[in-house]
Amino acid sequence: MSIIGKVRNFFAMEDEYEDDYEYEEQQHQQQHQQQHQQQKQYQQQHQQQQFSKHVNEEINQERNASKQKLVSIPGGASLSSKVVLAQPREYAEAQDVADHLKAKKAVVINLQQMQIDQAKRFVDFLSGTVYAISGDIKKIGTNTFICTPDNIDISGTITDMLFEEDNSIKRW
Repeated sequence: MSIIGKVRNFFAMEDEYEDDYEYEEQQHQQQHQQQHQQQKQYQQQHQQQQFSKHVNEEINQERNASKQKLVSIPGGASLSSKVVLAQPREYAEAQDVADHLKAKKAVVINLQQMQIDQAKRFVDFLSGTVYAISGDIKKIGTNTFICTPDNIDISGTITDMLFEEDNSIKRW
C-alpha cells in the first residue's frame, strides 16, 4: 500500500464501497469470460456437426454414384433372390459389394472403369469375401465377374467359351 493510501486509511478517507465496485467488476469479467468460452464451444460443436454432415453427404453421394441396380431372379415360391449390378470406379466400393454378398445377393461386377491395379485389388478383396461366406466368383467377360453367396450356384460354360475366343486380350 502506498503512503497516500496509508494516510487515507488513517483518517478514514478511503471509500468504504471501493471493495464492492472491485467485486462487481471481477464478477462482470468472469461472466464475460464464461460467455466467451460458451460461445467458442458452441461454434466448435457447430463446426464439427457441419463437418460430419458434409462427410456423410459425400459418402452417400459416392455410394449412389456407383449406379448399382437390383434385378429379381424368379426362384421358389417363398424364396426370392436378387442380383446386384455394380460398376465400381474405385477400390473403396469393394466393401459395398461385400455387404451385398453377405446379404445373400449375387453381384455382377463390371471393372472396366477402374485402373488395372485397383481392379486386381478389388477382385482379391472379393475373393476373400467369397471364400469367407463359402460362395463362388467367376469371370464372365472381359473385366466382368459374378460373385455369388453359398445359396446360389453358377453353372454353364460361358467362361470356357470366353477364354477360347479372347486369348489375345487378357488384362488379368
